[in-house]
Amino acid sequence: MRSAIILVISALSTGTLAGYNCKCQDDRGQFNAATEACCKLWGGLIGYYPGPNNQCANALNGIDSGNFVKCCQSFGVGTAYCWK
Repeated sequence: MRSAIILVISALSTGTLAGYNCKCQDDRGQFNAATEACCKLWGGLIGYYPGPNNQCANALNGIDSGNFVKCCQSFGVGTAYCWK
């Protein structure tokens, strides 16, 4: 139990948790396959895809938006759009 608590605290302190919703999107449009893949990696424990706007959603504001952007960029998408 103690190691689980340490793991959660460590995970929360290493990223930028600042998103209820994120999707891979740039001036060329929205990239749903990249959004789904990044949601699986950075959507948090309760992140799910697709939300009503084909976004990754997390009701507890637990999306690691900094790493979500990097993930989108690894798929050739310029950035991610994140909002509450």
